[in-house]
Amino acid sequence: MAKSVPAFINPAMLTWAREQARLTLEAAAKAIGIAVDKLEAAENGEVQLTFPQFLAAANVYKRAPSLFYLNEPPAGFQPIQDFRKLADAEPGAFTPDLVTVIRQAQERRELALELHADMGEPVPEFAFSAKLTEDEEALGERVRAFLDVVETEQQGWRAKAFDNWRTKIEARDVLVFLVPGLPLSEMRGAALAESRLPLILINSKDRTNGRTFTLLHEFCHLAIRASGVSGFGADERRADAARVEAFCNAVAAATLVPKAWLLREPLVTRKGDSKTWEDDELRSLALRFGVSREVVLRRLLTLKRTTHTFYESQRAAYQKQYDALNSKKATGAPPPPVVKVSQLGRAYAQLIFQGYYDRRLTLRDVSNYFNMQVKSVPALEQAAFGLKR
Repeated sequence: MAKSVPAFINPAMLTWAREQARLTLEAAAKAIGIAVDKLEAAENGEVQLTFPQFLAAANVYKRAPSLFYLNEPPAGFQPIQDFRKLADAEPGAFTPDLVTVIRQAQERRELALELHADMGEPVPEFAFSAKLTEDEEALGERVRAFLDVVETEQQGWRAKAFDNWRTKIEARDVLVFLVPGLPLSEMRGAALAESRLPLILINSKDRTNGRTFTLLHEFCHLAIRASGVSGFGADERRADAARVEAFCNAVAAATLVPKAWLLREPLVTRKGDSKTWEDDELRSLALRFGVSREVVLRRLLTLKRTTHTFYESQRAAYQKQYDALNSKKATGAPPPPVVKVSQLGRAYAQLIFQGYYDRRLTLRDVSNYFNMQVKSVPALEQAAFGLKR
């Protein structure tokens, strides 16, 4: 019986997705596993694809299933103008997988904007802005004030620092998505500086503390209205890109580890003129701020509380530790609904459910937005709102 359930998608979106994929009716029908006449009739609105057929089409066209429920095709997406790659990656254009990730994020943004409009809740312009000429320390304080982050609150975040910084940023009408399945060599983070509902993408393969730093780095990209894809290091052959990356790194560090706060930490004041640090000291400070030891040490270098030689020696050791951790396979993964909400963010997930509560979306629409089965919706709701079973 389940196989005969119609998907009730927008026929215009079905046609648009196929044409955007540059597939003929014959080629698309073959890839989906249906007759050409069936696909043509579905595009003309004469019949509906079954739900499994629709999901197969979405997979063939490499589009988010929820996109097929838009009222009309998106007007078109602007490509990212600048980006940097990981230090050991080959220079060149985006890979097809990275292009797909960026496009899907943009499609989700279109869906969010449409849902806000349907509910009569227009999204305001992203108001926070900055310039490359600003003092990084002062801008870091401005970011903290805009996000309403205070020391006493941050001290309690510890291992949950990324989740809390993300919540603060999402509360300012920014969409933050975790990207699964993409190598760090292709993307560590990305920022799409749209005027409304700007986007931040974070590679879920990165370490938790690494995600936190990237999150604030990409937020700086939004502030200076410079879209880009980020990783380790910068493309030194492009002075303009290198300047943006160095600036965003400095602002992210100043935001996460404010100068005045760090310098008055008892561990720091007791060190006096000493420029070397024990690992347990750096670990303690890192836990205090909810960042990595490397970020703390970099801040100490910036503030002339350590030497460049000591920093580089420790950084090399940290990199070996990171490589060892990255080589280990993760165990005990959370349930799929929890993972899905983590990837999309609670703000986006709650928006979908709000559309359902307001009777703008059906239960089937909700499952399509999450690209999960209807039976998973209750668990998705629990994860979205932090409800207990």
